Amino acid sequence: MTLSHPTRREFFTYVGAVSAAPVFRAQAKDAHRWDASFDVVIVGSGAAGLSAALSAHEAGCRSILILEKMSFAGGASRISCGYFNAVDPQRQRAMHIEDSLELFEAQTIKSSHGKGSKELIHILCSQALDCLHWLEGYGVRYADNCSQIYGGMFPRGHIPLVQNPNESYIDILVERCLERGIEIQYSQFADEIIAENNCVLGVKTSNTSGPSGKKAKTRFIRARKALILASGGFAANAALCEAHDVRLRGLETTNPPSSTGEVMLEAVAIGAYAAGCDYIECMPSPVRFSRFAVFTERMLFVDAKGRRFVREDEFRDVIRDKVLSLPDKRAYVIVDNDGYMQCPLAFRENAEEELKKQRVFRGSTIAELAEKLRIPAAVFVKTIKDYNESVSSGNDRQFGRGRESMRYAITQEPFWAASCDMAIHHTMGGLLIDRYCRVMNWEGAPIKGLFACGEVVGGIHGANRIGGNAITEAHVFGRIAGRSAVSGVSGDV
Repeated sequence: MTLSHPTRREFFTYVGAVSAAPVFRAQAKDAHRWDASFDVVIVGSGAAGLSAALSAHEAGCRSILILEKMSFAGGASRISCGYFNAVDPQRQRAMHIEDSLELFEAQTIKSSHGKGSKELIHILCSQALDCLHWLEGYGVRYADNCSQIYGGMFPRGHIPLVQNPNESYIDILVERCLERGIEIQYSQFADEIIAENNCVLGVKTSNTSGPSGKKAKTRFIRARKALILASGGFAANAALCEAHDVRLRGLETTNPPSSTGEVMLEAVAIGAYAAGCDYIECMPSPVRFSRFAVFTERMLFVDAKGRRFVREDEFRDVIRDKVLSLPDKRAYVIVDNDGYMQCPLAFRENAEEELKKQRVFRGSTIAELAEKLRIPAAVFVKTIKDYNESVSSGNDRQFGRGRESMRYAITQEPFWAASCDMAIHHTMGGLLIDRYCRVMNWEGAPIKGLFACGEVVGGIHGANRIGGNAITEAHVFGRIAGRSAVSGVSGDV
């Protein structure tokens, strides 16, 4: 099996048949006529699914199948920056940053507005560094420094390193899976979960052929030990997002077109409980090009009048609500050239393309940038001057921004801006799991043989997610899911 590396343009133009709404259906009559059989079947090949596969292999399983809806691996993880939050004394102390597990956990609980599971948050935070080292053991490389990414609350984000901007750290994990004989089948829809008496037996699939999305060749695949759902969220399902938050009507998404949530709904159809689906995260990010807001310490938000309107290191839901309450829901994210050069190469390449379309702007001076943005130059110049003085003093008297996220003044020309219209980014709701990643039913009991990890899961992040915690969650709980599926959840996680 060859490993392909789709470009970001190819990633977003591939649509397949991912927009059809799922239908709740009766149990298939021929469900026991299995066309193939594996010990562990995993739906989804993103960070969670690949971690689950490698973990299951480590636990002794040699019969593992990954089903992927797209024609290539990675899901939303492929186009994410891959920033991984972990308390890391070695990297952080070299930067004179003092962090602790207690602080990480407290910030995550606070960010969830008290709606995240404290037990699962503790697992997330306490196992993060060990999981990071586990990924490094498989060949994933991370930068020597840590950063505070947008909505990250603290500089503990680890940046994966890749040589080719069209590749992803996900490709490294795919290669490790293939080396271990883990089978990955692409263009495979998980149409139905086959279950009897609160016990999952397998999955009904159909394949698709290319962009036409024509379905054919229905198969029933037996999961002898476990079915692991790692299929992602529903941020690309506009109707479902709007049903949970009407303010999201008409917004684009940063997610691939495969993030439609039908696997979650199929699990609900067999009795799984879904929680927190009203909690939907947005990013101030024009879709398909540079996310200037990625590094909090490098950027500033201004409204259409050239004024700051929010504390830039606030919770993501607070910033979302502030932007959505502005006239025309319009704001801009500002970085200087040093901040621009910190963006991933792929984002910078896309930003250059978008200069002509006036969704990215560049000026040799702050006043010139204001002219291009059509905002009052005097107000904008004063905004930048006041902010730079706050950086020098370490005191943001206007909004109380934290010193850790205010480490760099905006001084290096040219200066850059991007429209930061809100885009749907992450769905916090999903299937309820326990500490072993077992999916729970409506009675609060685990569904035998069904596990879940990654964005298809709900209840961990609560009402708001810390930036950088999603990738950590996917790998940490993917690793647990794979181990649990093979061991039968005996012992401690």
